[in-house]
Amino acid sequence: MALKFLVRGASAVSIYVAFSDRFYSIVGISGRSMQPTFNPHLHEDSSRIVQALTMDRVLLDKRSVASHMFRRGEVVVLRSPEDPDRQIVKRLLAVEGDWIRPYHDSELVKVPKGQCWIEGDNPSISIDSNNFGPVPLALIEAKVMRVLWPPSRVGPVERQDSGGRVWSSFAFN
Repeated sequence: MALKFLVRGASAVSIYVAFSDRFYSIVGISGRSMQPTFNPHLHEDSSRIVQALTMDRVLLDKRSVASHMFRRGEVVVLRSPEDPDRQIVKRLLAVEGDWIRPYHDSELVKVPKGQCWIEGDNPSISIDSNNFGPVPLALIEAKVMRVLWPPSRVGPVERQDSGGRVWSSFAFN
């Protein structure tokens, strides 16, 4: 009886791990770099305990990464280009071939092939492409689809445009 229970439990865990690794998973969003999209209630002086208990929880779509189905304005989870052991959450503003005007600069930057431009929604504290430039698309691990927690904020994560800072390459041809 105990062996049967153990085998079923191991099977269920294996299925969950495979599902959350390849298709969908739920994660907590920490920090303030994506405010007001995520964690709008957090303040600079919020304790780690308050952050852990109240952080937004979101649904990630990992399927779309395999097919490179990215659209400007979507929120993505990616490996940090500065620390590959860390994941970051940012908005994808420009894709290869696009021209973008960085947040604190008037000089246009062309996004190279196989790369993208990512930014946090809170530019005053976000570390993003404005600091380290375009990043490889291969660093993207998932798209953020929905806020699942807190209940008052449940719903889809909307795409947002760049506020007129991005021009597609076809506009220059």
